[in-house]
Amino acid sequence: MTLSGARKRYLRGRAAVRTVAVLVLMVALLLLAGQWLIYRINHVHVVDARIKTDMVAVASRLPGWVRSLAVEEGDAVTEQQPLLEIDSRELELELAVIASRRAVLEAETARIGAELDFARAVDNTELKLADQALAAARLELARQQLGLAKAAEDLQRLQGMTANAMVSAQQLADARHRRDGSALDLKLAENQSRAATAGRARAEAELLRQQVLAREAEVVAGRLAELAAEEQTLQLRLRDHRLRSPVDGRVARTFVETGEYVQAGQNLMLVFRPGSLWVEANVKETAVRKVQPGQAVQIEVDAYPDEEFRGTVTRVGYAATSEFALIPSPNPSGNFTKMTQRIPVRIVFDQPDSRLRPGMMVEAGIRVRN
Repeated sequence: MTLSGARKRYLRGRAAVRTVAVLVLMVALLLLAGQWLIYRINHVHVVDARIKTDMVAVASRLPGWVRSLAVEEGDAVTEQQPLLEIDSRELELELAVIASRRAVLEAETARIGAELDFARAVDNTELKLADQALAAARLELARQQLGLAKAAEDLQRLQGMTANAMVSAQQLADARHRRDGSALDLKLAENQSRAATAGRARAEAELLRQQVLAREAEVVAGRLAELAAEEQTLQLRLRDHRLRSPVDGRVARTFVETGEYVQAGQNLMLVFRPGSLWVEANVKETAVRKVQPGQAVQIEVDAYPDEEFRGTVTRVGYAATSEFALIPSPNPSGNFTKMTQRIPVRIVFDQPDSRLRPGMMVEAGIRVRN
């Protein structure tokens, strides 16, 4: 009887323990279920989310052989830091040829400038001499005109005196001779004046040589400007052979190796900013009405399951992800299966973390109610 009573008490004790354990388990399950329910009411939970960033594709504007790579995948780079170099020996030879052509044109410019200075000095002197000769010829012409007029007046006066026999025939002949000589001297002075005028015109014509030299200088200057533009183009192409980082960031991927031949426009590597990561969460269309910019987000990164990251909704997409599919899914047969679409939502991290990488899968809990 004693053993039986003890066994009964033991069984009753075990039953009580089981009952308490079941009750505790039920309470725990109810608490977990309540916590889960409250979370679901106050949050929109998204498992289809991953970390995104702006990938900057570095491409070549010119074809050529890759001479060297200055960085590797994962290296941190700064803006304008050299990334790779494409062989540019041909361009360097072309620049050397242009330098020699420029030297020849500069020498030609110096020669024309010297000739122009010499022509200006000579022409100015010739013009002054021609002006002096023309002035002297005009003075001589005026003097001869006066001499002819005087000789003609003397002859006329003597001819008036012959009626009274006051002038001998010899005097009259001498006066006529002086008049004729003065007429000849006047013609000679006129010829000298015309020659001086022609010399003045010739000196003015020599000035046109200065214009010819000036036009030659302009032609050479134009060729120099054209050569400078060609050199600038080659310098730009030479700079294009040395690709530099467009941003401060990190090299995500390289697509070429040293010695490979690349085409113009070919993507050579990808660079991104580690500080500009965000989460792209694809929210079901049935829940997107609850999501608004500015809402707080709890982020769980699969790579770090024991840590929680914080973020904020910054943008709600205006089109479903299916609209951007590369291969559309028409329904010509008439069979239709309704599928819930997803709307992309951008979430920005409150505190950037250098451990995060583009493409990592995350789960996001968007708090839609306080």
